[in-house]
Amino acid sequence: MKAVWRRRPSPAMVLACLALAVALGGTGYAAIVLPANSVGTKQIKNNAVNSSKVANGSLLGADFRAGQIPAGPAGPAGPGGVAGPAGPFPDTLPTGKTIRGAYNIGGTAAAAGALANTSISFIFPFATTPTVKIVLQGAAAPAECTGNATSPQAQAGFLCIYEESRTNSVGVTLNAVQRSGATIFTNSSAAGGFFSFGAWAATGN
Repeated sequence: MKAVWRRRPSPAMVLACLALAVALGGTGYAAIVLPANSVGTKQIKNNAVNSSKVANGSLLGADFRAGQIPAGPAGPAGPGGVAGPAGPFPDTLPTGKTIRGAYNIGGTAAAAGALANTSISFIFPFATTPTVKIVLQGAAAPAECTGNATSPQAQAGFLCIYEESRTNSVGVTLNAVQRSGATIFTNSSAAGGFFSFGAWAATGN
């Protein structure tokens, strides 16, 4: 009988077969044993997730740490706003703007000719000294003073003084006028109480 000769596998062949078995076994284990949603950040290698693994447009701003997304360039400047009104404290009374007030002067006279006076102070000074017009009680108003003691008016550059009422008085007269105000006065017609009161208007020139 002829002897049967059996050739033994080489060590290299044995190692190759073992490596193949381990590789196939590991893949099958991972596919069969790992449950769904069990892979976390610890199981993912660093830098394993790249742009090709992320769907375009799927990330939100909340997915990024604060300060990681740089701000874009500044946009163009918007159109200028509408100019606001003049401030409350101009250097001079604006042209065409009217300020108004009232006056009341009087006293008790020992005889005729007693003096009583008061001041008119403009809130804002005039650019130049205004021209004064006095409208006595019952007198016709000039063209520059179209109002009355109830609703005083004055054209630009004028101070109009409207006497509304007087008793034992010769009527209101002007003593002095400046850019910032004026002084008016009245005199008694006889002994006793006397007064004159009214209103005024001044319009910027």
